[in-house]
Amino acid sequence: MKKNTYDFAVRVSVLAVQGALAAMAFVSMPAFADNEPTVEDLTKPKNTLDVGVTNVSSSSFKFGEYNGLEQSGPNADVNFSLKGGGAWDSEDATRYSLTGTNLGLDTRNLKGEFGQQGKFRFNFGYDELLRNQSDTYQTPYLGNGTNNLTLPTNWLVPTVPALSATGVNARGLSSAVAASPAVVAGHVVAPTAANLATSATLIGTDGPDFHNVNLATKRSRTDAGFDFNIDPQWDVKVSARREDKDGLQPMGTVSRQGAGATQASTEISTIIANPIKTTTDQFNASLNYTGDKSFMTAAYYGSLFKNAYPTVSWQGWAGTTTAPNTISSAPDNQFHQLSVTGGYNFDRTTKLVVDASYGRSTQNQAFYQDSGTPYVPVSSLNGLVVTESLSGRLTLKPIKDLNVAAGYKFYERDDRTPVNTYAFYDDQNPISGTATPSFIAALGLPAGSLGSGNINFNANRPYSQRVNQFNLDGDYTIVPGEKIKLGAESQQKNRYCNGTWIDCVNADSSRENTGRFDWNGNWAEAGVNAHIGYAYSTRNVTQNSSAWLALVPMANVVPTGQTISAYQAMQLSGLSGEGPWAGYNGGAFAGTGLTAAQAAFFYANNGPLANGAYGNANRISELPGLTAYDQTNRDRNKLRASINWQASDKLSLTGSGSYTKDNYYDSTYGLQGVKNLGLTLEGAYVLNEDVAATLYYTYEKGDTNSAGNSFGSNSNALNVNGATAVSGGCFSTVQAKNNNGKIDPCNNWSSDTKDRVDTVGFNLKDKGLMSGKLVVSADILYTLANTDTGMNGGSYVNNPYAGIAGNATSTIAAFYIPATAFPTVTTKTLEFRLNAKYNLDKSQSIRAGYMFARMRSSDYTYDAQQYGGLSGALPTSQQAPNYSIQVVGVGYVYTF
Repeated sequence: MKKNTYDFAVRVSVLAVQGALAAMAFVSMPAFADNEPTVEDLTKPKNTLDVGVTNVSSSSFKFGEYNGLEQSGPNADVNFSLKGGGAWDSEDATRYSLTGTNLGLDTRNLKGEFGQQGKFRFNFGYDELLRNQSDTYQTPYLGNGTNNLTLPTNWLVPTVPALSATGVNARGLSSAVAASPAVVAGHVVAPTAANLATSATLIGTDGPDFHNVNLATKRSRTDAGFDFNIDPQWDVKVSARREDKDGLQPMGTVSRQGAGATQASTEISTIIANPIKTTTDQFNASLNYTGDKSFMTAAYYGSLFKNAYPTVSWQGWAGTTTAPNTISSAPDNQFHQLSVTGGYNFDRTTKLVVDASYGRSTQNQAFYQDSGTPYVPVSSLNGLVVTESLSGRLTLKPIKDLNVAAGYKFYERDDRTPVNTYAFYDDQNPISGTATPSFIAALGLPAGSLGSGNINFNANRPYSQRVNQFNLDGDYTIVPGEKIKLGAESQQKNRYCNGTWIDCVNADSSRENTGRFDWNGNWAEAGVNAHIGYAYSTRNVTQNSSAWLALVPMANVVPTGQTISAYQAMQLSGLSGEGPWAGYNGGAFAGTGLTAAQAAFFYANNGPLANGAYGNANRISELPGLTAYDQTNRDRNKLRASINWQASDKLSLTGSGSYTKDNYYDSTYGLQGVKNLGLTLEGAYVLNEDVAATLYYTYEKGDTNSAGNSFGSNSNALNVNGATAVSGGCFSTVQAKNNNGKIDPCNNWSSDTKDRVDTVGFNLKDKGLMSGKLVVSADILYTLANTDTGMNGGSYVNNPYAGIAGNATSTIAAFYIPATAFPTVTTKTLEFRLNAKYNLDKSQSIRAGYMFARMRSSDYTYDAQQYGGLSGALPTSQQAPNYSIQVVGVGYVYTF
């Protein structure tokens, strides 16, 4: 059974909370204000040098995911801030600053500025961001960190000998699986001594080949800029930035691996360590004018992307052949844009701002080709995308308490990439026989020049989009302290392709209309301000069920031996690529323009359009009623509210909430609906000018409903090993089940995913201890996140004992197994921080801190990555993140 997934706001917020916890791990202690700033503090900039050490109790990639503290042991903690230039009361307008933070970690940051006020300014910067993803990933592959992964020379194809001596089976890497009985030909068979010996050899050889590879990426960014004021009205700005990304990311792959004469070709999965090594150069330049009533900016932006690894290759672990699997990576590309922005104040109440831009994206990297790509008519894509935009916004105040704004935006992404047809085989698919002669002839190639019915004839689809959007907003002050705001927006999207033989987009056009209402109240005397907002939007989409045909141009070519093309068959029958929604035969084509022979060829057994009819090894036509959630009809309700109450000089209370409901009312399958609820309560209490405390709680809940269908093809199969009965499901016999495989309601399924996140936080700060010399802050944060996914539906599974004499279930050919809920995914995080700063004198201080952080998580998706988890997937042994970390830090701060 397949399950669609949808990452909605609450799910994202769970990850955001976890990332924030890691990012907040103390690296440098906060600098508390000792007292109110003096005139000297405000007029004479201070320089600061902060040097210390931070010790981490144990290693954890998850704890150090973004903060650079993934390794146990001491880390240098160095920060500084230098500021200077002409004195505030002098005629020297020169200013400079240099700041560095986290210099001892892989999250270091350095930036500086130098200039003269009103004349020029030069700035530069460098920063790093390390993202640690996994330190439990294991692989047998060699060459990690390069784009050529190879298996050790001693690698043996894993099998489960007791089950099959030749069948590829990654579960054979588990000693528990190898020693367990297996069902063979309907009988439970214990492994023989020979089986166990073979398994021991496999495990003993392949097991030691697995080794740990840390999956992490680092982003390093360097930038510089220069601003020059020509005169009080004109200035020029230029800047450049280089961003390098380097490291390893997990990437799931699926390929068909032939395993020699004694082993059948099978689909296998491999999670490889995908090497990342890219460089992006960005450039900005602008000429700016500012007048008494107007402004204008003319700007250029350029982006150059380069990838050091245009392809990645890895050997298939399930075959005897050493031929590598190869996949392309992101290609080199460029983007250049010119833009003009201008505004004019007609008077104090009326203002117009207009923006226009023109951009060009190009991509012309050479295609990767091998024996699996026998027909590539051009050497590169020659990709070109032109973007144009125009927007304007008029704001005015027709009467004293009313503000009105009207806006229009036009945007077009015009993909002008030439359309070509390419022929390729699925990775490692066997190539034999001859492709359909008429399809070969359509490409202008000699007869017999392309082999195998497994070939794919596909064309690229240059997706384009045109957007027109109108906005109208107004706010009106009812009485002093109360204001209402009304808004309306209408957005029209039209999608198209240039050069495809047929319309290429599933949603040709869509219109989304949105209405908004907001009310704000502010009662200063009572210390209360409140806000309520509501928005309703509806989206209507024009669907095109034949858009997939643009990918397969051979659907417009008559197959050898036929008189009509697949497209003509669809037109004559009035059917989509899924064919008639009917059981086995049954006269579904009566009254259509198809002959019986044509119906039997194009829609055999009332099944989907035959793959061979449009020259594709994989069925790509779409299930009726299944639409992409971002391109289907939808209603959305969104409510927001907040209230703040300053109960007294010491106590303040805040509450806020939001609720969103999306209803995909026209979707039979796919996303059905999404609901998100968020609540926040916060209280702050100031005991005196030195002591303050804050307590807060947040609650987030999300509910996502999806539906699908896992139908099979109709057939007239009568039995399984002579057994004809079906236990459970919607049909009682094998023939009835198979005859109705396409329309069996028991193949429908639905899921309900619920996310819930509870967060409690408390902060206490005292800056008056020891006569104001000691500042102490304590924080505690606890988060509990749960994900529950309920399932309805089920699947038919053949009985391994069908037709086996003497077994109690021998007459049962198949069982219908009802779906059950997935295990709960849980993440619990606890963080406690205690920071202190002691001022030795006005220029020297000592800081110290302690942090305890713990995460406990359980996630069933990691189970499949263990030994014995899946038969067609190589295990990686990755574990759900769990840690318990203590961090201690001390430092010396010198201010001068």
